[in-house]
Amino acid sequence: KFGGDFNYIPVTADFTVNFGGVYNFSALPASLFLPATAANGSCPALPAGQLSVCVPNPLNPTGPPLYQGATLSVPAFSSLQAYGMGFPHDVTQGVGNPHDSFTNKTIGAFLQDTWRLRSNLTLNYGVRYDVEFTPTFNPITATSAAAEKALGIQEGIPRDYNNVAPRIGIAWDPKGDAKTVIRASYGLFYDHPLLGLAFDSDVADGAQAPQFGLLFGAPGCSGGIATSVNAVNAFQGILANPACGAGALNYLPAEQRFNPTPNASSAFVGQQFINIGLPMTFLPDGFPVARSFQYAYANQANLTIERDLGHDFGLSLEYNFNGGRHLNRPIDSNPVIATALLANYKAALAAGDAGAKAGGPQAVGLGGGPVCGSGPAGPWVANPILNFFRKGGLNPSWVPLLNTVPGGTTCLALANSLQSQYGLGLGVPIPFNAMGANYANGTSSYNGFSANLKKRFSNKYEFLASYTWSHAIDDSTDLETPLSVQNALNPNADRSTSIFDQRHRFVFSAVYNSGRLGGSGFFNKFFSDWTFAPIVEVASGRRFDILAGEDSNLDTRSSNDRPSIATAGQVNPCTGEVAVASKDSPSGYLLPGCFLDSSLGNGTLSRNAGLRPWTLFSDLRVARKIRFTERWNLDAIMDVFNLPNRYNVKDVNSLWNAQGAPTAAFDPRQFQFALKLNW
Repeated sequence: KFGGDFNYIPVTADFTVNFGGVYNFSALPASLFLPATAANGSCPALPAGQLSVCVPNPLNPTGPPLYQGATLSVPAFSSLQAYGMGFPHDVTQGVGNPHDSFTNKTIGAFLQDTWRLRSNLTLNYGVRYDVEFTPTFNPITATSAAAEKALGIQEGIPRDYNNVAPRIGIAWDPKGDAKTVIRASYGLFYDHPLLGLAFDSDVADGAQAPQFGLLFGAPGCSGGIATSVNAVNAFQGILANPACGAGALNYLPAEQRFNPTPNASSAFVGQQFINIGLPMTFLPDGFPVARSFQYAYANQANLTIERDLGHDFGLSLEYNFNGGRHLNRPIDSNPVIATALLANYKAALAAGDAGAKAGGPQAVGLGGGPVCGSGPAGPWVANPILNFFRKGGLNPSWVPLLNTVPGGTTCLALANSLQSQYGLGLGVPIPFNAMGANYANGTSSYNGFSANLKKRFSNKYEFLASYTWSHAIDDSTDLETPLSVQNALNPNADRSTSIFDQRHRFVFSAVYNSGRLGGSGFFNKFFSDWTFAPIVEVASGRRFDILAGEDSNLDTRSSNDRPSIATAGQVNPCTGEVAVASKDSPSGYLLPGCFLDSSLGNGTLSRNAGLRPWTLFSDLRVARKIRFTERWNLDAIMDVFNLPNRYNVKDVNSLWNAQGAPTAAFDPRQFQFALKLNW
């Protein structure tokens, strides 16, 4: 046999995520609104956020003044108060052209043959070839093109021309008596790449329809565009003031956002913000495809032994293997180099930087003071200047500003020195933040053994009893960004038992039919034509990933950090949290990692270490056929689901200090009734 197929797939879609603008309000410290007081006579200056009154000394009016009463530390403003005052913590918005249209063309061909080598031995073999003319796109700017090449990423899906898939199988009756059959097979099967990858990589490329973020800043335009483009001015409409210099951003004050439409000119699109001298604290993100991307495939192998036991009974023993290769998984191609970020934080902290003191490693230089300096632990620069110490190095949007403001060239020189010291930079400007590229380096393996005892229908009943032991291992679950690897610099550390792993599963199903009993008495008529069909399933729990719920490894994301294996009473030096007991920890305790540890906060607990409770499902169908004539009859059916009304846990809390607590359950006992008329 031979054959082929061809598919033409047109795609048209839009990606308008956050085009409306999303403001976040959180608690704000009083120090943001109450600056440090100057010295008043002999009363010393007070730190930011503290108030008092300097008055003459009533006991010594001619002497030096003093503070009246205790110094008052003004409490933080709540998120609701911040909203009422019009002071958002940050804003995220998308702008540009969200539209894309492309096609994909797939061609496949196969050849297969069956060869009966002997009367009791049959060989099946064949081969299949697939090729897809997947779409690729050119970046909209030369800056993007050079940066993507340096990061090893691209827009669109690379074409793969070597997808040759062989298959082979045998069926052997050792004795030729049709009592025992041995079957074995192997096949290689290619996957279709998701066209959503092509779409996201083109539209969400950090340039065509970028999403950008602005942080809290002081209201007003006294500092020009470099300081006026902040979340507060955007929320309050102040950016409409020409003194802010934000005309190139196409700001819409009545809508509290920037014009997101494709035809609107915006400096956020195509990295134009670099040319107008707007320093971006956070550069746009993107979802590209790795240049090394290949189509995923699975190696499948099977060995089955079937034996006829006689009396309508049969037994089969089966082994299955599935090995996935080149599986898709998202990995940041421009990751934070945590060692460099931490060293910069320690230097800034030793030098007294306000941002480092108040907000930790990721807030260096964001406290309203100098953006660079040097101290007892060496030089430091504000994190945004080196793009939070990502692999790509220097943030190109800060270069024009640093070349024009007083002292800026000194900060630029320090940044270049630190970039060289920590091995950052790729030789070209990288105008991107995180670039969650889809790589094809994931792997998986499944090994399963099944035993099945079957009775064909006879003597009014049949049944099937099946037990499966299996183990699934992988290093990739899905393409969602929250499921990306914990440490982009060491993705292979995520290989572990899969979230799909279910070690034990037993299923029993049966059908009993009483048939038509002879005789005309009430007893014979009443007990005729009944059907009883139970199904019982007992299964061990599936795995889940235990999460720390905080960014402990400084990669700017908290959705993929896992806790660490801890000891009783151990304390996190970063947060002060204390270890909690856990049955899923090898030591019996868990605690989130801390960037001050030698592991730089990467959790030591393996991926998918949590285990859900086992489940028991027991369903039953009871049916009775009521005969009216030879042609007309009625089926009265009752189905009962979860007959024992057992509480079966469906999902659990994945947070480290509440892991395993049930959050959802499968349905309780349910009844279902039906009438079916047959004629």
